[in-house]
Amino acid sequence: MIRSPSLKKYLLIPFVLLVLIVVSSHSHHDKIAKFAARYGEQSAATRFTRSQFIDEDFNYTKVEFKPTRPTIKATGEELKPTVLILSTVAGNSGYGRDRSFDDFYTTLQSLYKEDEKHSISLAFLINNYEEFVKVEHYLTTNVTIYDVPAIEKITLISAPFIEALQGFNRDERHNDRVQRLRRRLIARARNFLLYHGLQNEQYTLFIDADITHFDHPQKIIPTFIESKKDVIVPRVVRGGNPDYDKNSWRGHRTKPNQEQLDKMDDGQWEQWDYVPHDVKGKIYHFEDYVKNSNGERELHKDDFEYAFPLDSVGGAVLFAKSVIYKQGVIFPTSYIIGTSWDRLEGYDGIETEGLCYLAKPLGYLCWGLPNVVAYHSEH
Repeated sequence: MIRSPSLKKYLLIPFVLLVLIVVSSHSHHDKIAKFAARYGEQSAATRFTRSQFIDEDFNYTKVEFKPTRPTIKATGEELKPTVLILSTVAGNSGYGRDRSFDDFYTTLQSLYKEDEKHSISLAFLINNYEEFVKVEHYLTTNVTIYDVPAIEKITLISAPFIEALQGFNRDERHNDRVQRLRRRLIARARNFLLYHGLQNEQYTLFIDADITHFDHPQKIIPTFIESKKDVIVPRVVRGGNPDYDKNSWRGHRTKPNQEQLDKMDDGQWEQWDYVPHDVKGKIYHFEDYVKNSNGERELHKDDFEYAFPLDSVGGAVLFAKSVIYKQGVIFPTSYIIGTSWDRLEGYDGIETEGLCYLAKPLGYLCWGLPNVVAYHSEH
């Protein structure tokens, strides 16, 4: 009988492996269990997908978050109306005193958190780097926001080049001389956000970051949509002021005198400080409705959906059919009233105040809903 000296070694290998398996089985299963638990935690936390686009040539960034829940449409189910809520945020002070993005997001959620009839997307333009990082962290770590059924996507955009070219200091923003520059900056920001945030959403709703709350918040979006109106603004209250956003009006405004017109023609914009004002007795604001000067409020105060026509709208809260923007109506970046080929720009109709002017020739009208009320931060 021939014996192989290595036979015992070969016979021992399976035995050793068996012993190792038995001895280590408990710790091995522990590792599997821990890994499975860890994987489960990660899966639970991964409630959204994140994509990013960076344009280094033109210095802007776009980050998009989408919930990972299935979006299977039942047979015969009607498509939900789609709404894009947009906001430009001016750094960490843009929310009002003692408020943060968390507070503002809570305000936005009040409009749709229990909404099962609409599909909601959000878009934010934040050009301040520190605040952009904070908000991105918020959207990454507060994963429960993606559990809200109405949420379709959230877009975060930064375009710092816009503010780099503003042409004035923040401390000067209330100076009459820089109003056209300030409003131009706001218009550029709104347009940039709109073009990069809007996709297939049927309606848009601009809301300033310092809006703190609404009366009857869950009725806001349905009321705007069901009204069938083209462009809508609610009444905005700030502290004791029942009509804070005076850019919403109808009627007549002042025009420059000859000296001011000559400055425009001569290109003396550094010395040009004209700001249009109301013509007394020939203009109508939400404030006039509140004062009930013509009995209008007494007739309609219990009608939440009551609307009256406007020639101009403000932007604190601004609703519109998206198709209007997609046909070329924008927030004018210069004064379009009173301009000519020989002038850099005119004297009125910049930013939101030019929106209705551009929309009207296309057959779209602007409206105010005085019984729909939004509240602005007092500070």
